[in-house]
Amino acid sequence: MLESANQIIQTIEAAGGEAYIVGGAVRDMLLKREPGDYDLATSLLPEAVMHLFPVVIPTGLDHGTVTVVLDHVPFEVTTFRSESTYSDRRRPDEVTLGVSLEEDLTRRDFTINAMALKPTGLVDLFGGQADLATKVVRTVGRAEDRFDEDALRMIRAFRFMSQLEFTLDPETERAIENKKQHLSSVAVERIAIEFEKLLLGPGRKAALAAMRRTGIGHYMPHMNDVILHQLMLLPFNGVSPDDVWTLVLVAGLHPESLRAWKRSKKQEGRAKTFAPLVHEQTLSDWQRYRLSDEELDHLNQMTGYRHEGRASLPIRRLQDLTVNGRDMMDLGLRKHQIKEALHHLEQQVVHRQLDNEREILLKEVMNWKNQHGTGSSRH
Repeated sequence: MLESANQIIQTIEAAGGEAYIVGGAVRDMLLKREPGDYDLATSLLPEAVMHLFPVVIPTGLDHGTVTVVLDHVPFEVTTFRSESTYSDRRRPDEVTLGVSLEEDLTRRDFTINAMALKPTGLVDLFGGQADLATKVVRTVGRAEDRFDEDALRMIRAFRFMSQLEFTLDPETERAIENKKQHLSSVAVERIAIEFEKLLLGPGRKAALAAMRRTGIGHYMPHMNDVILHQLMLLPFNGVSPDDVWTLVLVAGLHPESLRAWKRSKKQEGRAKTFAPLVHEQTLSDWQRYRLSDEELDHLNQMTGYRHEGRASLPIRRLQDLTVNGRDMMDLGLRKHQIKEALHHLEQQVVHRQLDNEREILLKEVMNWKNQHGTGSSRH
């Protein structure tokens, strides 16, 4: 990808423009890490860039961004820009294109993300290299101004602490203490994405400790210092992004509070399924029955326990019972009772209180019917 990025730079320069790799890709390369993607900044306007390459997608013309596709790989190419005030602390009121590289780099969040690179050299106007060397997360310019522009940057500071195992610049930390209440203006989905990345980082404990010092957790949905402390103690190594919220529930977030974080149904469902089981060294037959084979394997992988598989269960699904709904109807049960009666048999068989034999279960259904009566239809 680097070769393709440099090819884009050379093409733009041949057309009389300037172009650089910018942002996280520069940071990662200086840290000897493989960048996930390469973003570029250029002096050319989007329309000019679109004329230089055969495949270009106008992804964000209002903000000066197009996506150049080279060798089937997308590269975001954005015109040098400056940004005005941020009334909502999320996005600029106005974007000005065609400024200098220096003005473009000045608007960025942290010094380690505010460098530009091309084959002939590095542009580092704010000491990003020095902060990489000393492993410090520091804002570009006055920290409070950067957080006024976009309050999410406060959580991003902790995320970079965790991912890179860096410390937080004292002035930046003080600014977070002073501006933390503005986090409430940020969409919770944006906060959640950064928080997930933070929790999966190797420097998670130090980042969470810094969050506790600043008190910013109180401005995150249903979060508090106790939960943040518990998150410091839990093992996240090898945990997948889908399982982060399982451990957040284990740390003390109430299951119903998870909805406020607006995670996917898959993430929310997995968290509510697995969180009650994480500390269970032995699962009951019913707990194993309620999990699929895949879920049980996943629980073992996540916890390090070796729970017995489902093969030893008397039944593995409701349909394995030797009686069914038609049998219930033949015995005179009303439609609304059949589901309840089947669930009763299911529990009795899984708990090994009844053998899964047809005559035994039919007799149990009659006993259940006599206890509950035929009742009247429910509305």
